Amino acid sequence: MSDLTHIREIDRVLSGRASDNHRDPLVLDSWRRCVETYGLDPAKAEAAHIVTDTELRLHREQAERLIATARSGLKSLFRQVAEQNYVLLLADAKGICVDSFGDPRFEEELRRSGLYLGSDWSEDLAGTCGVGSCLVTGEAVTIHQSDHFGIAHTPLSCTAAPIYDTHGKLSAVLDVSLLRSPSPKSSQNLAMNLVKASARRVEMANLMAMTRRDWVLRFSTSPEFLEVDPEAAVALDGSGRIIGMTHAAGTLLMPDTGDGLIGKRIDALLDMSVDDLPDLMRGRPAEERVLRLKDGRGLYGHAIAPQQARVAPHRSALDIPAPLANLAGADPALNRLQRRAARLAPTQVPLILQGETGTGKERFARAI
Repeated sequence: MSDLTHIREIDRVLSGRASDNHRDPLVLDSWRRCVETYGLDPAKAEAAHIVTDTELRLHREQAERLIATARSGLKSLFRQVAEQNYVLLLADAKGICVDSFGDPRFEEELRRSGLYLGSDWSEDLAGTCGVGSCLVTGEAVTIHQSDHFGIAHTPLSCTAAPIYDTHGKLSAVLDVSLLRSPSPKSSQNLAMNLVKASARRVEMANLMAMTRRDWVLRFSTSPEFLEVDPEAAVALDGSGRIIGMTHAAGTLLMPDTGDGLIGKRIDALLDMSVDDLPDLMRGRPAEERVLRLKDGRGLYGHAIAPQQARVAPHRSALDIPAPLANLAGADPALNRLQRRAARLAPTQVPLILQGETGTGKERFARAI
C-alpha cells in the first residue's frame, strides 16, 4: 500500500465511511484516537522516539524487578523466534522499552525503526502500534503493516500482549516485531500465540516470586499441563482470601467480571475451603484434583504450600515445628497462635479451636 493510499483510507474512516481493507475494530478505534484525541498526522513521517539515557535508566530502575523476573522467559522466547528475524521488546506501563532482544547485525536499522532499547511506543506519541494499542485496550493485539497510523511504521508488523501485576494492574507489554513481514496478517498468528503464552508465564513467575510465604492455587481447564504450565493462579492468605492473581484467573473464576478477585474468599468461588488445599498438592494424580465452581463448571487445581521461613540462629527456647510453621507467613497474629500451639502440642491439655468457618481450624488441628 502506498503512503497516499494509506492516508486516504484513514481519512475515509474518520469521515464515517467503511475501510476497504477489513481492519480490526481496535485498529479503527485507535486511528480515531490518533486524530481526535492526540492530534497526530499520518502523513508526518516522524523518526522513532528514543528517550535519553537518563530517562531510560530511571524507567529500567523502576522496572528492575519485572525485568529480572521476565528475562529467563524472554530469552527462551527469543531463541524460538530469532531465526525468523523477530525482535523482542519489553515495555513498561508508560510504553518505554526497558529490555530488548534483537540481531546485533541489524542494530542501526532496528534503532531507526524504534525496535530498540529506550524507544517510546506510547500511542499518543507513536500512533497506532503494538505496544501503545495494547496499553490502551489491555488486550493482546497484532498491528500489521498498514494497520499502523504513521507512514514511518507501516513496514513493521508488531504483536503485543499485556502483562498484569499480582493485583490485576497492567504493568508491562511484551512485543515481538518484524522489520519486514509477509503480507497476510494471518502470518502473525503463531507470534500471537507465543507472545500470549510468554506473558502468562511471566505473570506466573512474578506471582510465585511475590507470594513465597502464602498458599498458591494454580488452575487449568485440563489436567495434562496442570503442574508444568498452568493457565492461571491465585495466592491466598491464611484465611483463604485472595491476595494475588494472574490475569487469566479472573477469566477462569469470574468470567462475567474477571477483575474483582482480590479480597474475595476462595470458598465464595469454589466448593472448597482453605483447609482443602493440602489435598491438591502433588500427592494425588492431577486428573483427580477437580475443583468445582459455584456455577457448576469444573477446573483442575494444584496447590503449592507456603515456603517455610528460616529461623534466625539466635532464636532459642521454642522453635516452631514445621507442621505449625507452614501454616502462615509473616502474619503476627498467626505467629502468636503458632507459638502457643507449639507449647501446648506435646502436652495432654485439651484444646478448643474457635474461629470463623473457612479460617483454617481443621488445618491447625492437623498440624497440632
